[in-house]
Parts: sequence; C-alpha cells; structure tokens
Amino acid sequence: MEPVKYRDLRLTLWQRQLLIGVVVALTSQVYLSLWAEGFRVSAAAILYPVLLIALTRDRRWPDTGLVTGLCVLFIRIAFDLLGDMSLTRALLIEYPGGVFYLCYDALLRLSFRLRQVPSPPWLALSLWLYDFLSNLLNLWLSSRFTTLPAVLPLAGVALVRSLTACAILWAGQGYRQLLLRSEHERRYRRLFLMTANLKTELYFLKKDAEDIEGVMSNAYRLYERLEGQEELTALALSIARDVHEVKKDNLRIIRGLEEDVAEAYDHQSMSLSDLLSILEVSTRQFLEEHRGDIRLECRLDRDIPIREHYRLLSVLKNLVTNAAEAILADRGQGKVRVELTPQGDRLRLTVADDGPGIPPRAMKMLFQVGYSTKFNQATGDINRGVGLPAVRYIVDELGGELRVESEPGTGTTFFVELPLNAVTGGEQHENIHH
Repeated sequence: MEPVKYRDLRLTLWQRQLLIGVVVALTSQVYLSLWAEGFRVSAAAILYPVLLIALTRDRRWPDTGLVTGLCVLFIRIAFDLLGDMSLTRALLIEYPGGVFYLCYDALLRLSFRLRQVPSPPWLALSLWLYDFLSNLLNLWLSSRFTTLPAVLPLAGVALVRSLTACAILWAGQGYRQLLLRSEHERRYRRLFLMTANLKTELYFLKKDAEDIEGVMSNAYRLYERLEGQEELTALALSIARDVHEVKKDNLRIIRGLEEDVAEAYDHQSMSLSDLLSILEVSTRQFLEEHRGDIRLECRLDRDIPIREHYRLLSVLKNLVTNAAEAILADRGQGKVRVELTPQGDRLRLTVADDGPGIPPRAMKMLFQVGYSTKFNQATGDINRGVGLPAVRYIVDELGGELRVESEPGTGTTFFVELPLNAVTGGEQHENIHH
C-alpha cells in the first residue's frame, strides 16, 4: 500500500490541490477579455483565495498555485485547440493566466507562516495587494512586454475581487472561527509538548530518587562500620541525614509534577496523524531557532487512535531532535525521514537521517545517560545526553524493541517496534477523541 501524507487522511494534499485547480480553471472560463489578447477578468480570482485559505492554509510553498496554474493553462489551451487555434499560439496567449495563480499563491504564503491566520483588515489589504500585483504581471506578460499596464483599472478590479473574497470568508463568522481554531491549535500544541516533556523528565527524576536512595543507604552502612570513631561516625550520619532530606525534596517535586500532568488528556486517544502534525510543527520551530536547513518528511500507512500519545510523541521527538542535532553539528543541512506503519499487532517506527552517522565505539554507550556525541566547538557546550536513554526507557516500558543501524558518513536509522495494544489501549477500531 502506498504511504500517504499524514495530514491528508480524508482528502490528500494532491487531491485538494487538484480540486482547487480544476474548480478555478472551470470558473475562469466565465470572464471578460480586456486590454490585451489572452488577458481575462474572471470571478475565479474571487474563489481562488477562499479555497487556498480554507484548504491549504498550512502550506509553506506555492505548490498549489503551480498545480492551479497548470490546470488553468491546460483547460484554456484545450478550448483554444477546439477553436482551431495552433498549439504554439494558444500556449503563448494563455501562459500569463497560469502565471497569475502561481504568483498569487506565492505572495499569499507570506501571510501564512506557521499557520498564523492574519487579522481581517490585514487579510483584506493583503488579498487586494496580491490580486493587483499578480494581475499587473499577467497583463504585462499578455501585452508581450510592449506596454505599461493600466494601473488604476487593475487596482479597482483587485479591490472588488478581494473585498468579495473577504466577505465570503467572513460570512457566518466563519473567518472568526478560523482565527479561534488557529489560536486554539497553537495553544494546544504548546500544552501538549510541555506535558510530554515533563512526563519524560519525570523518568530521570525518579531515577535520581533511586540513586539518592542508594547513596543514603551506603552512607548509613558506612556509619555503622565506623562505630567507635566518633568524628567519622558523626560525619557519616550527617551525610545520611542530608541525603535523606534531598531525597524527600526530590520526591516532593516528583509528586507535584505527577499531580500537574496526571489528568492532562491521559484518558483520551489522539490520532497518529495529529501526533505527527505536532511533531512537524515543533521540529520546524526548533530548526528555525537553530537556522538549520533540514527537511522533515513524515509518512504513515494508516491512521489509528493512540492512547499512549505522550510516550509515543516523546519517542518520536527525541529521535527526530537527536537526528537534527547530529546534522546541525556536522554540515548543517540534510533530511530526516519518519515512517510509521501499523502492521498486524505491531506499530513500526523508523527515524532515518543522512547525517554524519555514529562511530562504532560510540554505539556501545549510545543509550547511557549523560553520554553524547554532539559537541559545539564554537560555544563549548555538550548535549546533556538524556534523549536516547529516555527513548530506550519508554520503549522498554511499553514492551517494545529498539534497534539502531548507522554508517559513518552516510547516516543513522532507528527502528522501533511497539505492541499495538500497548500504544492504542485496544482502540484501533474505535472513534478517535481529540
């Protein structure tokens, strides 16, 4: 079965883009021909931004504009050929119309970085400006670069179309709901990531509590063996008491954190596609902060509800962050690929990168707390080395298997297999609760 993009489970990205392209291309056939041969003023430019915002607002690149432009070009040339026009002449006349939609989408992406929906006044101004500039380019190309386009009429047409598009978006307070939903999604992602990170850190706090218990026991045994040496026994007993106080403070912190995160969506399921969406957004923010030229590719075969969403996100986030940091510490650019495959009674996770790889000597210590191969020569900082041990702990706790393959200079791949029931709670076929 061909993997599908994780966010496109109901209607894939290409299906949405093709739908926009076909609808816009057909509606563009209702037009007025003004100012130059091939230059059309149609209502399609009203429908186009509405469809872009409603269906593809999370895209960062103008690929929808490219698909729409090609659809418009293909359909217009098909009509021209039916009218006995030569292919060369039809292409020469119609290509500026395709360029219009590509230019419009490219400009619109400036307003939708990181899924941030602009305010209504700013949206109206933006749509007017993008329509006007795209029309200006269209008319200039249609006139074969020979005349300066009529600026005022084009601005008027752009104003009417942009205001109409905004009115459609605002009808029934749909745009306000879009704003609220966008803000809710951002807040939810931040809360979910914070909770997932806290739950991961709790593992290390609990491990520290066990280590502290061992130190306290050793100090008390030392006190018993030094009986008769008053000064040393007093010192050993003081150490045991101090360590005991540290242990109590540590346990108090652990209980407080557990109470804060205990009921945070623990009893709800989340779709695997939503988890990947959160992973992509957090990774994109991480890469922007570190100015890394790294491409993240996420694929899944089938969407399923996940009950152990915090643990699964911790595994994915730590593996992806580890891969990104390795690439950043090397040449600063590369690719990280994430694949998830529910198969039989297992959930298979693969995180692969084309980074520097892991030396054979480092493989033996890879999952030890505090060990890290990533060192910043400029600042002298070393990674604290807790990400991969956390992954190992979570995978073991869920009854899964973890394997790593690496070729120095080529890249590294982590393979994780988890029992499906352990991560879904036996809800593979139930409804997903968000």
